[in-house]
Amino acid sequence: MAVTLLRVLVLGVIAAAADDVPITWWSSPRASLACAVPEAEQVVARRPPPPLDADDRPRPKPYQWWKGGDELKRVLSNGTLEVSRKKDGSSEGVYQCAVRHHAGLVLGYPVHLKFATLDKQFSVHPENATARRGQPFVLNCRINSGPAAVISWQRNGKPLPENSRYYSLKNQLLITDVTREDAGLYRCKATNTHANRTRVSHEGRLVVEENSSELEAGFLPVQQDEALAVPKGGTLVLPCPVTGVPRPRLIWKFTQPGQRTSELEHVDEVLTLRWADLDQEGVYECAVEGNSDLAKTFNVTITEPVIITVPPTSKQTFRASTVRFNCTAVGRPPPTITWYKDGQKLGLTGRIVVLPSADGKRMELLIRSVTSEDEGIYQCFAQSGSSVVSSWASLEVGGAGAAAPRGVRCGPAGATAVNVRWPKLNADVFAYTVQITMPDGNSLPGQPVIGVEDEIEVAEALTPYRFQVRAYIKSSTKNIASDMSESVTCQGQGVPIKLMHVGDDVMVIWKQFADQNPGVLQWILQYKAENNTEEHNVTLDGSVYNYTIEVPTPEPLQVRVLGTKKLPWLQQNLTLVPWFSTSGASHELDGKVTVVPEDVEVVDVGPRHFTVRWRCDEVANLREIYTYMVCTRKVNGNEECVESYSNSIRVENLSPSSEYVVRVQVRVPDRGAVGEFSKAIQISTEPEGSQRFKDLTYKLINATTIRVSWNSVPDKYTVHYSNELKLPINQWPCVETNGNTVLITGVDLSSVLYVMITGYEPVGHSSILNIPVQMPEAKELSYEFSRAGVEVRWRGAGARVLRYSQNLTTPLERWTSINVTTNSFLLTDLDPSQPTYVMVAVAGPSPRSQVLTVPPRPPDQSSFYLTLGIAIGVLLLCVLAAAAVCIWRRRKRTRSPVRSRRRHLSSNDGNEEEGAEMKNIGNRLANGGGSKDAGEPLLNGHVHITENPNQTKTPNGRMRKGRRYEPTFDVARYEDPDATLETVLDPDTSASTTFNLLDTSRRPEYDVSRSSRDISANNSFNKLPDDNMNSELTRSTDFQLDNSKILPTLQPNG
Repeated sequence: MAVTLLRVLVLGVIAAAADDVPITWWSSPRASLACAVPEAEQVVARRPPPPLDADDRPRPKPYQWWKGGDELKRVLSNGTLEVSRKKDGSSEGVYQCAVRHHAGLVLGYPVHLKFATLDKQFSVHPENATARRGQPFVLNCRINSGPAAVISWQRNGKPLPENSRYYSLKNQLLITDVTREDAGLYRCKATNTHANRTRVSHEGRLVVEENSSELEAGFLPVQQDEALAVPKGGTLVLPCPVTGVPRPRLIWKFTQPGQRTSELEHVDEVLTLRWADLDQEGVYECAVEGNSDLAKTFNVTITEPVIITVPPTSKQTFRASTVRFNCTAVGRPPPTITWYKDGQKLGLTGRIVVLPSADGKRMELLIRSVTSEDEGIYQCFAQSGSSVVSSWASLEVGGAGAAAPRGVRCGPAGATAVNVRWPKLNADVFAYTVQITMPDGNSLPGQPVIGVEDEIEVAEALTPYRFQVRAYIKSSTKNIASDMSESVTCQGQGVPIKLMHVGDDVMVIWKQFADQNPGVLQWILQYKAENNTEEHNVTLDGSVYNYTIEVPTPEPLQVRVLGTKKLPWLQQNLTLVPWFSTSGASHELDGKVTVVPEDVEVVDVGPRHFTVRWRCDEVANLREIYTYMVCTRKVNGNEECVESYSNSIRVENLSPSSEYVVRVQVRVPDRGAVGEFSKAIQISTEPEGSQRFKDLTYKLINATTIRVSWNSVPDKYTVHYSNELKLPINQWPCVETNGNTVLITGVDLSSVLYVMITGYEPVGHSSILNIPVQMPEAKELSYEFSRAGVEVRWRGAGARVLRYSQNLTTPLERWTSINVTTNSFLLTDLDPSQPTYVMVAVAGPSPRSQVLTVPPRPPDQSSFYLTLGIAIGVLLLCVLAAAAVCIWRRRKRTRSPVRSRRRHLSSNDGNEEEGAEMKNIGNRLANGGGSKDAGEPLLNGHVHITENPNQTKTPNGRMRKGRRYEPTFDVARYEDPDATLETVLDPDTSASTTFNLLDTSRRPEYDVSRSSRDISANNSFNKLPDDNMNSELTRSTDFQLDNSKILPTLQPNG
């Protein structure tokens, strides 16, 4: 079924004119067209599942192509279409593809395929010609090519050099100023890159001669369209070559849309527009100075490609809801937007319409009362010229569903009433609604109905409407809305009529209804006896509004009138259309009219017209029967009568300064009965003069154009106008017209303009019409808060009136009014907590302006931000100060002296200076000693040992751990805790006593042969060094030390 439906679809994009689709030129005889769809990354082509009753039918393909309305077969698996070139050209045309999405069908961009061609011969070759020196000249060259071939020119077998005098136009070479160097043999070369072909024309000889005689000024014929479109940023050449001896001077003028004409400084014969922008759009005119008849115009339009600024977005919704899809596009010219659903052009009627958004900036696709059938892909195409852009979105209708009501019927119940009824659903329905689709396509839901029928009042009588019914069913979780029923069409029927006895007959009248509802094509009057079902029909033309029925018996009749505005008639059930009984007929007519119009008066008297009014209360409610005849007779002339269906009429085409006699009578047209005339009154028309030009008004068209109109008989008039009132009237510019309105162009509206009308037969003139200075409406109103108040700005200079108020309900005349001459103003003394409403308009009786709403002034938080800034600054200063202190302390610590440690003395160092000196191994010194010296004694005679002489490395490169002396160091044995334990070297001249460093990290090595008394006599061996690694040796009188038995070593642990 889906395949069948797609085959019958006529895609709107394909049906568009081929000129609106960009041409795709193909060079090879076999074209491969890729299916390019918008937002292709979101489309995953998939083959739909086969229907349940598919049998052996093939499944639809994921890609499909059409040409016109025919589906094509040669589609590859990737969606590419293969097209072979045919000699008859039938393979060229517009192709359209579509891709299946899981939500529906997405259309691709249309492709206008053409195969590139280039004729073998030129249709126009350069011809031998003679050109005058100093004059412009053109050489012609043409060849049929698709696309248009690139034409290059050669002179004497060489490419034409670059020169500002040469312009290559469409199939022409323009030389703006011929010189002797331009003589030679010319030929053109056509190149078609798509067809990969080149053609060279025959040669034509150009001879240059001197200007020997005068030449009348005239334009040189060049091939250039007057209406030109150039893309923004492009280049456009406007040639206007003019010949003549002496050489005429050109004047270029430019007129922007809605602006005044300005003269350009350019005087050359070719005007080149480079990097075209929007301000260059308009009408360009080149004219010969001193000869206004020699002028040429170019209408230049700047184009911009279409861009979709607000694309549609996919939505999920429930039945009976409302959905909006946006598709707003911009471009030049403004693009047109077309909507499609699943590849089919969307009919914008009924529930689906396109309306502007609330802010008026977007166009929205509105879907009311959503049903399950609304699911699918909604795609918009925005097109401007050959620029086409598309975007799409999907709609998914979710939630629990219910079957739509079936068997909906409708029938007329009156001229503007329709009865809709339906069978009750087998469900817990708590309400029904009737969807009404009006003739204009708009659709609205009706009020909820509890029962199974509803009588609906429609706005237009005798006009078809469509009706659908939806049910709302109760559910335990959420109420369910069913889908819409099938639509039924009905229209109101049964015309209101009046019945009146005319002798033994009955006249049926419906004139009032006919006047209120024009456009009826046909009437049918039906009547029958009250006790009989047989109906008699009388068909009448739409212009008839009464009919007389012969009543053969005194038995009353039943009468009704039907009407239609479309043929053939809509078949409906007329059971509910009311009948009217002739027993209620009234006002019997006997063929005589006894009423006479009263209070006849003539008003609005002019030179050629007046209005007649009267009163006739007896027939005021019987206008369907009675008419009035108004007769006017010029004194000593013939009487002319005009029929009127109301109690007033305007009589035209009278003579000025003439006397007329007016009278009125009542008559019955169908019966030929007439009444007596009213009392005649006499009136004189006004003379032709100042009243001849009544209601002299003007209308501003643009900045340099106005339209002047007056109320008078169309005739020959002369309209004089000037900005200087003191000039004689014969020096005013003038325009002649044969009507009562004229368009005056090229006027200066920056000052007061004076206008006067002169008429003929008889000659007369109007009063002078003063047209004040026309100021454009202030646009782009904006505001900005300042310390002093609110500054309001707008675009447009000139004197204006600024009005403002902080209460919108205040009448406009009570708003504060200020006259300003600049385009900005500062409002002060305002209540900052209240909004302000501002209008900027031109001074005048009925100024127009938009209202600018300035919201309440936001609270001033400058003091808060100032305090916060100061606090942050102080905090940053504190952090910087703390960082500076930390850096200073770190640098001070690194600058403190480092005490070096002495490494172990090797055996090669010997035992030099054992008693008083220490060697420094390496680069680190103790007590300022040199590289070969040990630490020198301090001033107090002490020596600091800053290196561990026993510190060595193991074979693997790690430092060797020293051995510790087991007994714990006890500082309590010293009386002075602040005393530094150092090695004291007292000066002693005794050569028998020598000292050496003592290794206190282990027990001393001594000769066991010595007595214990000798050893205990000096307890220095039991002392450990202080924290500076100094050791104190205390001598006694009987102390004897063999230094050769003690090795002066220190371990790394001190």
